[in-house]
Amino acid sequence: MDVFTFVLAIVALSIIGGLIKEVLRARQRGSKHQYTDQQARIETLEERVATLERILTDERENLKREIDGLDRKRA
Repeated sequence: MDVFTFVLAIVALSIIGGLIKEVLRARQRGSKHQYTDQQARIETLEERVATLERILTDERENLKREIDGLDRKRA
């Protein structure tokens, strides 16, 4: 193996190693981005559910108070 082939092999291995390293970084960034999107969506859904629960419980309490108020007015 002459020196030129040896240098060419080292350069090729360095380039391939750099490409693999960049691909792995891109995958890692992509998975973090996907996790962040999913986490944000879950938090939004949790807030919506909490709001709906609050509306449902408040509506029932208000309705109950109104019915009790009507019963008192009739009496």
